[in-house]
Amino acid sequence: MKRTIIIAGIIASAATQLAAQNIKGKVVDNQQRPIEAATVIMQAPDSTFIDAVITDSLGYFSFKEEPEQYRLIFQHLLYKTQERMGNSSDVGTITLEAQSYALDEVVVQGERPQVKVEKGALVYDAKVLSERTTASNAYESLLRVPGVIEQSEAITLAGAKGVTVVLNGKPSSMTAEQLTELLKSTPVSNIQNIEVMYNAPAKYRVRGAVINVVLKNAKSADPFLRGEVSGNFTQSAYAKGGGNLNLSYSGQKVSADLSYAPRFTHSDTDVEMISRHTFAGKTYDIDQINTGDAKALNHNLRLGVDYQIAEGSSLNAAYTASFKTRNHSRQHSSGNFVESDNLKTSEAQMHNINVDYTAAFGLNLGIDYTHYNSPATQDFTNQTENVRQHFFVDEQQTIDRYNVYAGQTHALPNGWNLNYGIDFTFANEKSGQTYRPQDGSDLSSLNTDTKMKEETYNFYAGVEKAFNERLSLSLSVAGERYKLMDYRKWAVYPALQLSYMLSPEHVFQLGFSSDKEYPDYWTLQNTTSYLNGYTKILGNPNLVPSTDYAAQLTYVLKGKYISTFYYNYIKDYIMQLPYQSPNELSLIYQFINYDYQQQVGLTLMFPFSVGRVWNAQLVLDGSYNKDVCDPYHAISFNRSKWQGIAQFNNSVRLSSQPDIRLELNGLYVSSPLQGIYDLSSVWKIDAGLKWTFAHDCAELKLQGNDLFNSLRPDGSINYKGQRLNLLMNQMSRSLSITFTYKFNGYKEKEHKEVDTSRFGY
Repeated sequence: MKRTIIIAGIIASAATQLAAQNIKGKVVDNQQRPIEAATVIMQAPDSTFIDAVITDSLGYFSFKEEPEQYRLIFQHLLYKTQERMGNSSDVGTITLEAQSYALDEVVVQGERPQVKVEKGALVYDAKVLSERTTASNAYESLLRVPGVIEQSEAITLAGAKGVTVVLNGKPSSMTAEQLTELLKSTPVSNIQNIEVMYNAPAKYRVRGAVINVVLKNAKSADPFLRGEVSGNFTQSAYAKGGGNLNLSYSGQKVSADLSYAPRFTHSDTDVEMISRHTFAGKTYDIDQINTGDAKALNHNLRLGVDYQIAEGSSLNAAYTASFKTRNHSRQHSSGNFVESDNLKTSEAQMHNINVDYTAAFGLNLGIDYTHYNSPATQDFTNQTENVRQHFFVDEQQTIDRYNVYAGQTHALPNGWNLNYGIDFTFANEKSGQTYRPQDGSDLSSLNTDTKMKEETYNFYAGVEKAFNERLSLSLSVAGERYKLMDYRKWAVYPALQLSYMLSPEHVFQLGFSSDKEYPDYWTLQNTTSYLNGYTKILGNPNLVPSTDYAAQLTYVLKGKYISTFYYNYIKDYIMQLPYQSPNELSLIYQFINYDYQQQVGLTLMFPFSVGRVWNAQLVLDGSYNKDVCDPYHAISFNRSKWQGIAQFNNSVRLSSQPDIRLELNGLYVSSPLQGIYDLSSVWKIDAGLKWTFAHDCAELKLQGNDLFNSLRPDGSINYKGQRLNLLMNQMSRSLSITFTYKFNGYKEKEHKEVDTSRFGY
């Protein structure tokens, strides 16, 4: 009888366990923000201890034990303890009340340092940068980093000739447009740190200045799906808009993300060109007004899958596609010289597949393939006093590019670290243009059909060492063999980063690096493209890559005040300049190689705040610039000029409940030098208002950029017989409204984008 009772009890207990489910829930504060590292204790109704867990970064917890009835105790140092009885598998959302701590007679106030120096990088806490501002995504957070400035819708870094953004230490192959779209679709809450390196080590496979965006890696015991949807509308000269749909699934081993971003763009052109052109001993006063618009519909799609093989080992695969359809541009030129119309239609498709493997022992392998195809047709009509010209031009560019890479890191004795690897890239480019005259003329001499093969072999090695708490060193060197058609060259690129901390309030950093920039594929073609009856663009098959040498000395005071003295020297600098032809009445634009460009300057950064209401940041940059080219067509130039930049950003918290923030930013750039060009100084005022509601899940933002329509630099040339004025009259002011909604605590996954920076016409 006793044995029968025991067996029956065992069977009943097993049946109860099979019918039960995991106990899970979520812990948040009064503002519905997740509480991380809260302790959750499970007890039986008679207070017998069963188990204890800690909430993850999203506030979620889960128990494997499955009692029919239980008591949960929620504890956290900053919140009041709470108990909850339950008998279901879903506890739901538990809200904890903040704990009040009173200190008798002593009040402690502190300020987190805005920047730290770690392993040769200036490390900024993204939360400190973005709190109490209108920043709502990664792109806007980057613009809060001292010295980072947005120019022509691209990110620049004061004191550096160029900057590359990488994600979690991995290069991101993308155009400026793709980079902007990626960063704007990444929530600010998903960023952990932003690292600025003026001289990146070779292990990043990117040379020169680098901004490394370190994203959080949220993990949860239970699989979950997150998402974000947003829409925006912008009114400038024309209306434009777009949206984002992002979905992210995260499991214990497998995670995936899907993103789709449609964009409709519509921009205007309004430029007056005044040219005093000397030809055949006679000077012609040419005054043309060029007006028009360009619109396009863009679709960007990405699907990525990540598999966690083991701790520290992962396999990642991604497919990225970009479709540009209905691209139409129209320009009309009228004046005292010609009447011309230029209509262009184009499409573009880009497909990319990337597979990347990382092993726990420091090995990283990857392969990347990109296919790009872009057909276009131009309809050009030009009318002078006696001649009418009409033709079509069919243009085509197809690119297939392969990239394979492998890298290894080792931890050596005495605190040394060694890294080395390879990075090989192979590209096949086919492009051409065919003229189809409609007026009986013969333009066959302008037809082109070109095939190019490009090979880049890169080998690198580097060491890192922290000698003590004050001194650290990073030294690397990359050797590269570059081949493009008949051009072949070996080059060596060293990089040095030395950091010394005199005290926690005084940190010095010395750096040196070299880099190479390659011309776009299309500019290397022997092509001729007409903008109007007076202006045309010529390709330049004789372009060679430029080589950049950069050095910086940075001083950080009290973790927030920064000064950087820098020097840049670029041999064979690549730039497009206009030139009034002595052989015909034509204004020619063409990319050329300078002998060199030189820049020396000083950047000062001053952040300050008033309580928790007003935050501000002042950046001042002064530089001496020199451009040298001999010869430039029939002339040469050796010109120099001082340039200044001032940026003043302000953020004011209008209300905490509801959460409303106001931002007012200003930028001034003095007249810069560009070869024989002199550009006018420009300035702008931006303003933004952001309202966050629905427990931080919804956001409504109103943004006004260049409120006074003043960011339009005019250009002038008056040099050795070249006399030209370009007056920019197009609209640069814009007003936009954006609504974003996040569900299930969406956080955008980090992923690699595709480099198409050298594609296109």
